[in-house]
Amino acid sequence: MPDENIEGSAVAFVNVDFTLYKNAIGSALAGGEFEFALLDESGTQKAVAENTANGLIKFNPVPFTKAGEYDYTLKELSAPDGWDADKTEYPVHISVKQVDSGFAASVSYSDGTPGFRNYNQVPPCSIIQFSALSFDKPGVYEYTLKELTQSGNGWETDNSEIKVIVTVTDDGYGNLVATVDYPSGYPEFTNTYKPKPAVVTISAIKKAIGAQLPCGKFEFGLFDEDGSLVFKAKNGIMDV
Repeated sequence: MPDENIEGSAVAFVNVDFTLYKNAIGSALAGGEFEFALLDESGTQKAVAENTANGLIKFNPVPFTKAGEYDYTLKELSAPDGWDADKTEYPVHISVKQVDSGFAASVSYSDGTPGFRNYNQVPPCSIIQFSALSFDKPGVYEYTLKELTQSGNGWETDNSEIKVIVTVTDDGYGNLVATVDYPSGYPEFTNTYKPKPAVVTISAIKKAIGAQLPCGKFEFGLFDEDGSLVFKAKNGIMDV
């Protein structure tokens, strides 16, 4: 709870910025699909924000006019049709201290920098999701996605190589925020399946009356629905 006003300065304040990230699984973000809120201890909304196309969520600065220790919560308010909502609630601690004739603030996240994850409702077997990457310093990191499976058993490998850029920044309070960008669009790999031919053997019986049946004496034809001759065969001569 807040402690005190700065003496002789009823209008003194400090702005606190809140920056987090959104991770979309199964589809690209266009920006503005998801809405997020910063709630105070009583559940009152202090600020709302939407995601950008690269997954960054940045709230407008929130002013604090009293020194004190504040415990807030960050949560996702809504997700559009076709997406699973992330119901995680992240605790936020804001420490506001008096400095000379003003205030200084720090922000910390006991559960780590908030990162909301939403899944596009695509078939589960269509999702390719790697283990989480961890970064301990700001920077721009480049990766490449490619398929390792070799062609075979009727499947043809997609040989695409897709660039991925991870940007890690400091939010100004010592917390690192990472966003992911796909320069060529959201990664998609397409594999073509060509089934092996189905094989069937057509056979019949030849009988003779009044004489011994000689092998290869009689010839027969297999015709398709258009009347075209497909194969010829003679009795007793096996095609193996």
